Amino acid sequence: MNISSVLSSTSTINSFSTVNNNNDEISQLEKQKAKLQAKLQKINQSKEDEKTKQEKINQIQMQIQQIDAEIQQKKAEKSEQKQNNVQQKPPIGDHSNEMSSKNGVNSLAKSNDSKDESLGDAIDVLA
Repeated sequence: MNISSVLSSTSTINSFSTVNNNNDEISQLEKQKAKLQAKLQKINQSKEDEKTKQEKINQIQMQIQQIDAEIQQKKAEKSEQKQNNVQQKPPIGDHSNEMSSKNGVNSLAKSNDSKDESLGDAIDVLA
């Protein structure tokens, strides 16, 4: 495995880690939103005066809007990260590893040829 393969693997692992973190954050935000929505229902069913209810409802709705904005931002980051992952993958036709393997095989073959020549010279001397 060459250095570029290691770097590519490391960036892929980091990208997946980032995507997983975004999934966790989105999940947490959705849980917070669900709790706030449940709170809204309780307020609507409460016997408080309408003015107090409306103030509490407005506050909670603002919090829900903020959470929705954060969720959308996290989803956009997740989508962007996936796009970056697709762009970072080497093209299917990338033969750089094949070329380095072929070069290594060629070097071995040349080395063996020179050893065979040396052996042939030694045999000629003995003959």
